[in-house]
Amino acid sequence: MKKAILLAILLLFFPICPGLIAAQPILLSLPEKVVAEMEQKSLPLQVNQPSESLAGLISVEKVENLNFNDNSLAATVTMSGRDVQLNTNLGGHNLLLKVGNVELDFSLEAVTRFDKASQTLFIRPTVSGIDQRGSQNNEVGELIAALFNEQELPVALENLAPIITDIGNRQLVINMSVEDIRFGPDAVEILLTPQTSVKPR
Repeated sequence: MKKAILLAILLLFFPICPGLIAAQPILLSLPEKVVAEMEQKSLPLQVNQPSESLAGLISVEKVENLNFNDNSLAATVTMSGRDVQLNTNLGGHNLLLKVGNVELDFSLEAVTRFDKASQTLFIRPTVSGIDQRGSQNNEVGELIAALFNEQELPVALENLAPIITDIGNRQLVINMSVEDIRFGPDAVEILLTPQTSVKPR
């Protein structure tokens, strides 16, 4: 029954014609609460170090108080570092400072932009209110957070799995590509462009 309903929708919006068909864009709106729940399920999330000055396993452990606005977002983030090392230069000599494990909380406000060609969402955070736990030296936490401050961090999108259904002796394939990602008050909007093709089974 569900397959029959899905097929009826596909036939309504995507007429069956040979070759590749570009359909009208689809707007998907995700409320803050839904995005926050999805984010929590994906954590912890390992992040790439934005600088060669930092080594170790850096992960985002928690994201709270997520708030969207026009092409921007704000949140409270908990980040951890395992076997952290800082590479510094003093008087022309390279020094390796072994920090160990750290955990810090901070607030951030970030502007966003989406690059369609590379299918990448870029986030540029401004970090504030740093609170390092488990260490008496808060300067280390501030230094780690500063490496991410005002740096444009890429979030590459994985290719969306195509929708494939059989219609008689033919197969309908619908591929989705992301046209744009827009942040607005209380929601993020994702503009998807479907392309359909029909081929023999």
